[in-house]
Amino acid sequence: MSGDIIAFKLTGDYAHFSHPATIYSSLTYPVPPKTTIMGLLGAVIGLDEYWELENLLYSVKINSQIRKKIFVFNGIKFALSTNFNLEEGYQNSSEKKQFYRELLCAPSYTIFLNLENVEDKFKKKIISSLREHKTAFTPYLGINFCIADFEFVEIKKCEKVTKSLVEVATFVLQEDFIFQPDNYDVRLTSSRMACKVEDGRIFKDFKDFVIEINGGQSLNAKNSGNIYEIDGDTVCFV
Repeated sequence: MSGDIIAFKLTGDYAHFSHPATIYSSLTYPVPPKTTIMGLLGAVIGLDEYWELENLLYSVKINSQIRKKIFVFNGIKFALSTNFNLEEGYQNSSEKKQFYRELLCAPSYTIFLNLENVEDKFKKKIISSLREHKTAFTPYLGINFCIADFEFVEIKKCEKVTKSLVEVATFVLQEDFIFQPDNYDVRLTSSRMACKVEDGRIFKDFKDFVIEINGGQSLNAKNSGNIYEIDGDTVCFV
C-alpha cells in the first residue's frame, strides 16, 4: 500500500486553475483541482484520455503563501464562425476586447498521490516519468502559457492515521473541517471543485474543500478514513 503513495513538488512562474463561476473563467482556484492533476499526469505519460486516471486519490499541500494578480489580455470580441472568412483565408478581428484574468504568482505545491486503484500500466509509467523528470507533452498549470515544473519527492515513512481527530497539513473536505475561532494565524478559503471528468470535458463529482492559503499552517479535521502521516505531514486524500 505505501508503495502506491507518491509525492512530487509542483511549481511554476504563474498558474490559472479556471473557476467556473465567472465569464471567461477569469477567477482561479488557489490549488489545482483533481481534474487538473489528472490532465498534468496525462501530459507526463502521454495519455490523451486522462479521465482514465479518475480512480487516483490526491492531496495538495501549499508550500508558500498564495499570491494572486490580475492581468489584462487582448482577445477578439466575437470569436464566432461569422468572423471566419475561410474562402478569403483570414479572420475578421477588427473588433477587439480586453479581458481580465486572475493568475497565481510563483505557486509552489507538494502533490500527494495514492495510486492504489490506478491501472498498473499507468501507475508504473507515472512513477517512472515523475522520478526521471520526463514528460511526453508540455505540462502546464491550468492554461498553456503557465508552464509547470515538477520534482519527485522520495517518501521515507508513510502510515495510515487511525485517530479520530487530526491536524492536517493539506486541504480538507468541508464536511470534515473543524473551525478554530481562536486561531488567528490561518487564512481560510473554501472552494467547490470537480473530482471527476468524462470524455468531452464533462466535469462531475464536485466536492467542497477548505484551504489554508498562508502556507505552513495546519487545519483541524475529523478523520474520514483517508488520512496518512507522510514524512511528518498529515495528508488528507480525496
